[in-house]
Amino acid sequence: MRVVRPGSQSVPDALALSLQMLADADGPALVVHQVAPAAITCGRAQLKTVDTDAIARSGLQLVPRASGGGPVLWDDDLIAIDVILIHGDPRLPEDVVAAYRWVGEAVASALQGLGIAGARSVPPDEARAWPVGASSGLCFGGLSPWEVVVGDRKVLGLSQVRKQAGAIIQVGVPMRLNAVRLLQAVGAQAGAAHDMDSRTTGVADLIPGISPEHVTDHLLAELIRSAI
Repeated sequence: MRVVRPGSQSVPDALALSLQMLADADGPALVVHQVAPAAITCGRAQLKTVDTDAIARSGLQLVPRASGGGPVLWDDDLIAIDVILIHGDPRLPEDVVAAYRWVGEAVASALQGLGIAGARSVPPDEARAWPVGASSGLCFGGLSPWEVVVGDRKVLGLSQVRKQAGAIIQVGVPMRLNAVRLLQAVGAQAGAAHDMDSRTTGVADLIPGISPEHVTDHLLAELIRSAI
């Protein structure tokens, strides 16, 4: 599986690059994104749930993404890897939820390899029974099937873009998650930041001092191994 590291770019350019790579793809690829400046990304269907005036006041750009899902703060603390699979790839079943399984399990295995013994990918029935809280409308405030938790705190967000050519499975693993900045930016209700903090964690919170490069290398190695 080919690995592409395009270097630092804006969030709109990062999203556009993966879409273009899917359109041009003749095989699977992993794209490791680095972005600057930070921005809020949000599924188009969820745009109506955010306060655009609050985002403007925060100085962050609101960037719609082709995949669904609630708002995400995409900054230096988010490891973002796109898994690009072309139509007909055995790792891309027609069932959108089932397509997440091998990716979630690969991320859980990578985190276990880093020493996070409790990391596990959550099956659909358990994910759908996750309690609803004040931050549930945001990507890291809710839990979807095959995302990864440590204990009862989420450490992997997944989203997916389906096109005629294939799909992009978007992997987001926070080193840290600035819940206050995100929630203030989208104008969320009082208490949502505390709720999100109780539901999420970052790799650097679990393994102090670990570098994002080291985490990224483990994630890539396990995604490649699991894709064989």
